[in-house]
Amino acid sequence: MHIFKGMLQKTILRPVEFEGVGVHSGESARIVLHPEGPDRGIRFLLSGKYIPASYRHVIATDHATVLGAEGLTVSTVEHLLGVLYALGIDNLTVEFLRGREVPILDGSGYYFYKALKDAVLELRKEARVLQVVSPLEVGRGQAHIRAEPYEGLCVFYRGYVRGLLQEGTARYCGNAKEVVFARTFCYEEEVELLQRRGLARGGSLKNAVVIGEGRVHNPEGLRSKDEPIRHKLLDLLGDLSLLGARLSGRVFSHLGGHALNYTFVKALAESSLSTSLRSSSVSTPW
Repeated sequence: MHIFKGMLQKTILRPVEFEGVGVHSGESARIVLHPEGPDRGIRFLLSGKYIPASYRHVIATDHATVLGAEGLTVSTVEHLLGVLYALGIDNLTVEFLRGREVPILDGSGYYFYKALKDAVLELRKEARVLQVVSPLEVGRGQAHIRAEPYEGLCVFYRGYVRGLLQEGTARYCGNAKEVVFARTFCYEEEVELLQRRGLARGGSLKNAVVIGEGRVHNPEGLRSKDEPIRHKLLDLLGDLSLLGARLSGRVFSHLGGHALNYTFVKALAESSLSTSLRSSSVSTPW
């Protein structure tokens, strides 16, 4: 972990509130984001107790990232965290006024981004940066995620959408607008199974893209041809934020999801490969 002069920590100017439904619980959800001082990190506040946004507090990764501490849990944190990470916001408390799931809104990070993009405040404290100094890779079946040395942050996601997109790659290299609009998605044949498992109870065509029989069921269609791929990239950014520091490196994910994202973040945070910078001429295979 390094402290970089000239790269300052950030928070928000004022409290910002969001309200909606939890996509998995189906319950009403209301949160308010509070500014925090330097070195506080991102924290969730529920019933008077704090749950840090850290990989150490991940307790489930089944179709969402769930954090827990002291017997309390908060879920579906990844879209909000992805937007905060893209905006470079390091310190903030997310207080739950109702529910225990971050509201899904339209299924993307757009409304979080819209409300926060002009409310970012720099603090007089240098940001913490985790630098990748040697390649690191984790895998599970056909899926794998790899980190390589790089100045700055560039994240790639490669995947496919059954019946719509044979294969595609989305990239984030600092432009939040390229990912925040992308909505969560599922396949039509998965909906009933998810609901039987207690998931997707608040899902609808207003907050998720539903794909079936080679077509999109949402009447407005996709926001981009590769919208589902871009959403997986937003999820990955949210899970990367659980490092508790800004990442300097290049990340390639092939078919990764929340479970593999967690494995990757944990390995990256705990690896001695990420403790100092050295020069590298590694080139991207994509």
